[in-house]
Amino acid sequence: MKKIITSILLFYSFLIADLIQPFNDEALNSIYVLFEWNQEPDAVNYNLQGSNQDTFENIFLDINHPTTVYIEKNYFTWNETFYWRVRPIYDNGNYGDWIGSSQFSINEPTLQNLETTIYNDDLIQDGLIIYGEFSPNLLIGVIDKFGNEIWNGGNPDNDHQLGVFLNYVSNSGQLFGKSHQSGIKFNYKSEVLWDTPNDTVVDLHEIQQLPNGNYMSFVPIYELGPIAEGPWTHFFQNLGYIADGETNEFPWLGLKLVEWDKDTKEEVWVWNPFDYFTMDDHDLYGNLWWDAYINGRFDWLHSNSFSFDAEESVIYVSHRHLSRISKTAYPSGEILWNIGLPSEYNTGDDNICTDLLFSWQHHVQLIDNGDLLFFDNGNLSDMLLGDTNKTSRVRRIKVNDDNTCETIWQYDL
Repeated sequence: MKKIITSILLFYSFLIADLIQPFNDEALNSIYVLFEWNQEPDAVNYNLQGSNQDTFENIFLDINHPTTVYIEKNYFTWNETFYWRVRPIYDNGNYGDWIGSSQFSINEPTLQNLETTIYNDDLIQDGLIIYGEFSPNLLIGVIDKFGNEIWNGGNPDNDHQLGVFLNYVSNSGQLFGKSHQSGIKFNYKSEVLWDTPNDTVVDLHEIQQLPNGNYMSFVPIYELGPIAEGPWTHFFQNLGYIADGETNEFPWLGLKLVEWDKDTKEEVWVWNPFDYFTMDDHDLYGNLWWDAYINGRFDWLHSNSFSFDAEESVIYVSHRHLSRISKTAYPSGEILWNIGLPSEYNTGDDNICTDLLFSWQHHVQLIDNGDLLFFDNGNLSDMLLGDTNKTSRVRRIKVNDDNTCETIWQYDL
């Protein structure tokens, strides 16, 4: 009896084996559906059909396609079950037998209450938009220019979903983020393709794959430093600290850049900010010491993004709480320059381009022509630029050979 059941299962598997994806009973998180099947001998075309009935009495998709891979973008909807089948078409126009039939479902959408406004359809760039949401839910999704949800990373309430904070998308569409304590590379089926070593807790802001195939991310690191003098001094003294601005007694949080070997996951390069920056440079105006009093550590740098330039072998790094963008030589780690604030703001005496006056910036990236593009959060813009309300700006700048900067483009939010 066991042999008979095994033979039936093998026979059934053979019947549907030529339909590769979606595999039978697969649950998708996308209404763009990739179909793939094995090549059939002598076929010059293939007939693909889709239906919402297993009897295929209601066929809504019926196309002929010359290859064994096809993406359908128009006919599928969320929260439904579908059936599909494929048959070969020969040179004489005759149809072969159905390769097989299979079913799949599409899960529910996760993006809610999105409103889109189109001012000029002709000016919108072609393509799709991928987003990551941190709060109130940990969500990832893709939308088109009309705000229609195309793909998502799964319902966060489902225990079987990956649960990842998206922080980087490469030019070729590779996805990177943080899941639990690990930095990961994953695909659109939420399959983990690479992750950082189990004993390493990475920062949530950035993980990338470098041109050499290795991976790089921020990792928290602590050293004892002084408690700066200010209105908070006696509060720290009430906790038992000396708080004289000189005694190294309080945990300072920095973020080191770490490169891991793609195969062995061994650390092959580390850049430690405590070796290159001085603790004399720190922000006194953004309530960071009040935050330190509450949380028991001083968030010194809050480094939040980097852009690796293989052509010049440098790394551009955004250190948010110093309002500083550094150009760092790789692999020596030497600081080539820091763009930042004037010296009176206590975040560096040798910064270049101090007239830019950005603050607490994010997401620095080197674009193709060598300009730098970043998001100026503007947490200190009322103090630095006289803004009535703190204002965020998108900034594109050019760093000249003489270490001066010019604004190429800017958008004030």
